[in-house]
Amino acid sequence: MLLVAALSSPATAQPAPAQVLTLAQAVERARTASFDVRIAQADAAMASADAATSHAPLRPQVSVSANALDANQPQLGMPVSRQAYGAASLTVPLYTPSGGLAARAADIGALAARTGVTATANDAVFTATQAYRRIQLADAVLDARRAAVAAQEAHLRTTEQRVAAGKVARYVTARDRAALAGAVQAQEDAASERDQAANDLAAMLDLTEAPVGVEPLVRDVLADSLQAVLTRALHQRPSLAAAEQRVIAASAGIAAARGAYRPSAALNAQTYNGTSSPSLGRSGGQVSVTASLPIVDGGSRSAASAKARAEYDRAVATRDQVRASVARDVANAWREYEATSRNTASATTALADAQEQLRTASLRERAGKAIVTEVLDALALVASARETLARSIARYDVAIAAIHHAAGDFTP
Repeated sequence: MLLVAALSSPATAQPAPAQVLTLAQAVERARTASFDVRIAQADAAMASADAATSHAPLRPQVSVSANALDANQPQLGMPVSRQAYGAASLTVPLYTPSGGLAARAADIGALAARTGVTATANDAVFTATQAYRRIQLADAVLDARRAAVAAQEAHLRTTEQRVAAGKVARYVTARDRAALAGAVQAQEDAASERDQAANDLAAMLDLTEAPVGVEPLVRDVLADSLQAVLTRALHQRPSLAAAEQRVIAASAGIAAARGAYRPSAALNAQTYNGTSSPSLGRSGGQVSVTASLPIVDGGSRSAASAKARAEYDRAVATRDQVRASVARDVANAWREYEATSRNTASATTALADAQEQLRTASLRERAGKAIVTEVLDALALVASARETLARSIARYDVAIAAIHHAAGDFTP
């Protein structure tokens, strides 16, 4: 029976390795498939279509038509007639300064929209990096709490042995069991937080399933200076570049509004070929050039110019605001980086001190010199120090990602 069970059991089959979602994969997914990026891409496509539409009136227009007429209204003073002809018309804009400048403004606006896609992708990368670090932190906290549960279980076994030997009172066992129950509850909370973080990342990146595993949490490295980051941010931050382009587009809009005060000219040509009864000839044509200059328009041109000027002032103010925000983001991210650097170092030292205290308390317990709660306090201190160090490393890595985001980089 044992032989049959062994042969039928899949014990020799190796389990499939858990699929690990790397940070680079998450970042690439955020750049290309996140919801915000897809929406920004659609907005940029609409802006490009609007720009193409603005160019249409500046190009020649050709149309053809087929016409048939059977007029029988003599009482209205119109002769009885029949016509059947085909016609073609051509319109060529000769001089339309306002339309050309408006088309240029639309082109620059479309370029700003495309740059806005880059800015949205930059934000999406940072948001995805934060969500990824949250999963890494949850994994690290879960590992720390598993270690705490294992330590509490080992301590409970030691206490039960000491109680059986008559070295400590029986009530100490109840206290250790309560401490173990609290550690198990904390472990379950950490597991729930980890699963929720994975679900959040999956929803953010439009993944069909939450990631089974991620890379372990390690301390990242930054090889940069504050001045270099600030210079790079003012040069390449996508949101600032888009704001600059919108200022240029608004300036072109002012020129387009002023172009409405200039004359415009267009060439129109028509031709037809067909039959009529009574006969009026088989073909004909017409060519005309129309030049126009509005004299009195009720104030519409001045209102359009005032609106264009206000839009330009608004674009300039927005550009200046974005530039100030870029400098602020760099300064805040760098200050956070400095703080987390110091806190990570102190958390590492605190963990080493807590482990040394636990070692000493364990030795005192084995020697029978420790007080009742000394080892439990040391275990709690070590567990708290582990979690503090993990949170410090995660915060440190997020601070580095914030520096790259503030600088307009596409790497986390």
